[in-house]
Order: sequence, then C-alpha cells, then structure tokens
Amino acid sequence: MQTLVKINLSNQIKEIVLSSGFDLVGISEAKILEDSYFLKDWLEKGFHGTMKYMEDSKRRSDVREINSKFKSVISCAINYNNLTKDSNSYKALEDNKGWISRYATGDDYHSILGKKLKLVALKIQELFDEQIVVKSYVDTGPILERAHASMGGVGWIGKNSCLINKDIGSWIFVSDILIDKSLVYDSNVKDFCGTCTKCIDACPTNAIVSEKVVDSKKCISYLTIENKKYVEDRMARKFLNNVYGCDICQEVCPWNSKAKIVESSIFNNRDELISPDISILLNKIETEWETLKIKSPIKRAKKDGLIRNILIVMGNSRDSKYIPILEKYAKSHNEIHIRTAEDSIKRLSI
Repeated sequence: MQTLVKINLSNQIKEIVLSSGFDLVGISEAKILEDSYFLKDWLEKGFHGTMKYMEDSKRRSDVREINSKFKSVISCAINYNNLTKDSNSYKALEDNKGWISRYATGDDYHSILGKKLKLVALKIQELFDEQIVVKSYVDTGPILERAHASMGGVGWIGKNSCLINKDIGSWIFVSDILIDKSLVYDSNVKDFCGTCTKCIDACPTNAIVSEKVVDSKKCISYLTIENKKYVEDRMARKFLNNVYGCDICQEVCPWNSKAKIVESSIFNNRDELISPDISILLNKIETEWETLKIKSPIKRAKKDGLIRNILIVMGNSRDSKYIPILEKYAKSHNEIHIRTAEDSIKRLSI
C-alpha cells in the first residue's frame, strides 16, 4: 500500500510539473552524489576561476546539507530553443554580426521559471494533508542541477558537461524542487554521446580539457560573463564574434541538430539581441543601458563588461570600419577598455 501511495504521488507531481509548462521532469533521491568527487577535483584544479560561490562542495554534493529533512529532488526542465537552425553563431560570424548566447536573447529565465516553480510547489503542497518542507531553486542554489536531472532520467551529461535529452537536445533550463517526502525515483538514462567528440574539437579555446570537464578560465562563456578583468590578446582573439556567452559546443552537437524548436516562447526573444550588429548594440549599451538591461540576463556581464566584449569582437572582425570606434575607446578613462581597444586595433592592422 505504501508503494502504491508513492507511485500515485510521484505521478501526480509529474503531471503538475508538465501541465505547468515544463517539458521534462524527473525525480531523484536526496543523497550524496557520485559527482561529489569530480566536483572536489574540479575545484582543487581551480577550474571554477573566480566563481567562489562554487566552493561549497559539501552542500552542492548533498542537498541534505541545505536541510537534513529533504528526501527527494524534482528536476523540472524546459526547452528554450526558439531559434531556427539557420540562426547560429557561425552564420552570424559569416555575416559579420555578433552573437549573444541564445539563452540570453530573451527575458531572464531565473525570474520566469522562479514564478512557475512557486506555483508548482504550492500545487504539490496541496497533495499532502500535512505541511511539508519544500524549497525551489532556479540555477541559484547550492545544487548540482544537471547531476540530479541526470539521476532522474531527464537526460545524460554530455562531453561538454551539458545535460542532453534525446528529444530536446541541450537547449534546456533545469530547475529543482526539494521536498521532505520519499517518492518513486527515476533511473538515469544511457549516455548516447558514444565516440563523438565534436564539442571538444570545436571549442576555440580548448576549454573542454577532458570528457565532461570544463576549465572555466578558458571558457568563452565564463570569460565574457563572469570574468570582469582584462582579457589577454592571445585569448581574446579566440572569442570570434561572441559578445555574451558561447553556444559553439552545443551548436555542433548532433543531438541539437535534431532538437525540437519551440514555436512560441515564454522568454520573449528580443530581435535586437539576435545576431546583433555590434556597432548598433554598442551604441544601445552606451545610451540605453538602463532600459536594455531590464529583465535581461545580459546585465550579469555589466555595462563595462559588454563594452569590453564588443571591442574584442570588433578586433576579431577583420573589418577596418571599426578602427575609429576602437580609437575612441583607446582614449577613454577605462583602463580595461583602453587595453582591449589597443589590442583590437593591432589585430585589425595586421
């Protein structure tokens, strides 16, 4: 009888999640993760760079360190891929356009999914006669989201360390609901990457140092978003046209070539951020930043960080039309912008 109750509750919870707009759901046990060793090793090697918030490996490896009462982790995943196959960083590069990682071309997913999760959590609470302990996170808590999603059968961890699902690919936002009730746990799925190494081979900075291990200090996403410092020329020239984030290791993934495209999105894509003209984007950042950053993930890089990134991309463009703009920033009062502009002018002058 106890087993039937668990099965019924688990199925009801999954139905609530899926009927609330999520595409995938999986349930895993709240316990110490097998990935805990790999996280410690990753941290010891300094692959997290300046992301100090990653250093609490004990809590990240076991959600019971957040609250010892937690028994189950409900992984909720949603497809955010609403760009056509022709809209990618390679095509943008050919057209001398910049690229903003597709997850950041719309409204901030933290806020949108956070509201969804709160509603889901309330509905789950209604399934129980007594008060339950429940907490939700949207990529904001000390949780290894992808590890739990993998344990819950949502997908497998690819060689680029992204979660991959056979139907949706890796264009997935994962969020979690933790509860203090035992449920029926899903089984992890087979790793379908096989011998493919396209993601490793395509990375311009060789950031994927081994299968499923990314050195953040070499990763273009990290360097354009988390890193607020000057980027050495030898690394900057490898940014290609990436203004914010990088999608390359996902764009080359065979599973994403088959991925479902969402016809309408709750994330409200902004045309001005899709394959942007970098001169126009730079002007918008300079003159309309307070408006542009509203509800947008790109605010994480800060205004000065985005300007630095655009100056780098201008230097990678091989287009001398950007030299006057770069010369202007080479005379600014921002030391990072000055050095970056000077590097870019040199690259364009070769």
